[in-house]
Amino acid sequence: MWKKCIAVAMAAVMAASMAACGSKPAETEAAKTEAAAQAGESKAEEAPADSAEPAGNYKIGLMISPLATREEHFRTAEMLMEEFGADKFVMDVYPENAATEQEVTISKAMNLAMDPDVKVIIFDSADVGTIAAVEKIKEERPDLKVIFGSMNEDVYEMAKVGDLCLSIDPELYGESVAQMAVDAGAKHFIFYSFARHMSNSIKIRYRDAMKAVCEANNVPFEEVSMPDPMGDAGVPGAQQFLIENIPSLMEQYGTKDIAYFVTVSTVEQAFIKSIVENGGIFPCHTDPSPFSDFAPALGLEIDEAHKFDAEYVSDLITKKLAEYNMNGRVGGWEKSLVRLEMEFLIRYAIEYCEGRTSEVDGKPDKEVAASLLMEVYGEGGKFNNAVNDTTGETYDNWYTVARDLYLY
Repeated sequence: MWKKCIAVAMAAVMAASMAACGSKPAETEAAKTEAAAQAGESKAEEAPADSAEPAGNYKIGLMISPLATREEHFRTAEMLMEEFGADKFVMDVYPENAATEQEVTISKAMNLAMDPDVKVIIFDSADVGTIAAVEKIKEERPDLKVIFGSMNEDVYEMAKVGDLCLSIDPELYGESVAQMAVDAGAKHFIFYSFARHMSNSIKIRYRDAMKAVCEANNVPFEEVSMPDPMGDAGVPGAQQFLIENIPSLMEQYGTKDIAYFVTVSTVEQAFIKSIVENGGIFPCHTDPSPFSDFAPALGLEIDEAHKFDAEYVSDLITKKLAEYNMNGRVGGWEKSLVRLEMEFLIRYAIEYCEGRTSEVDGKPDKEVAASLLMEVYGEGGKFNNAVNDTTGETYDNWYTVARDLYLY
């Protein structure tokens, strides 16, 4: 298997700590939108003075993206619930169109919170309506710990209501994506997004980081507005726009050496397929992972035993791309962002529920969080405390992560 890691000059700042609460997947019915794990018992140890009281009977609530819109999130939750013990979890899913069904999100989250055995709720990905749901929850259950992964509302507002937040590091991620494109010989960099996404600070910051790297290397950077998949045309309309626009830009600029990036995961299957078939450059998925849309986009058949085997799937991707003469023009992470994120959040939540954290003023236990981040992300992980790009505030409850990119 031809592999190559792009090392990006990035400082790993682990000053304050990294904390987040995690959740586990339980066995779910093969439904599109709802799944639940049964409650169970777990023996807790004596908690330190500043820690929450250990729970003899506890559950971890999970609010996860639905199977129909983000299969990897849903399947990863199922898998982790089984791995850590399904009886520890109760799970529900966001509505398929969270932007227009915020009341549904609030109702579902409140149902989880009203179970007295639920001590932590993990929102991953934290979609539209999450802030309002948490504000309602805190009115009824101020004791309940709330953890966010993949924050999809105003991130600074989310940091105010979340006890532990985890997100991709926008600067490190953006720099690595753009540098991959430069190294692959890109003559243009196309950045697709839409108004709703570009109100998100993380996306703005990684866009700016990508643009800076492109400008430093004399690669024109162009933003293209695309239909919002949650708009009137839905996901099919957004996909059709990309399928038509990708080859048209190659014709317009007279080159296939164009790098394409899109900020939304729900269109990535069609996006990857179109880029590969037309010979462009795909530097990275917005949710980087060998499991993120590559198999259906490339027509790969993966048996159940290897469905979540990152090395095996990466090898299949590399071999398939060779048929298109695309090796070196497609990048990503050799591990799943979704898997790493959820595993960290779930493991922290368990440590908290079983009384093995020592939190001060409700802030995450720095030592526990830092230890878990290093265990979960491994040597390739880079961790920082999040910083507000407007005020300069550093967040004790919000951590960012990045990895070196991998070339298929």
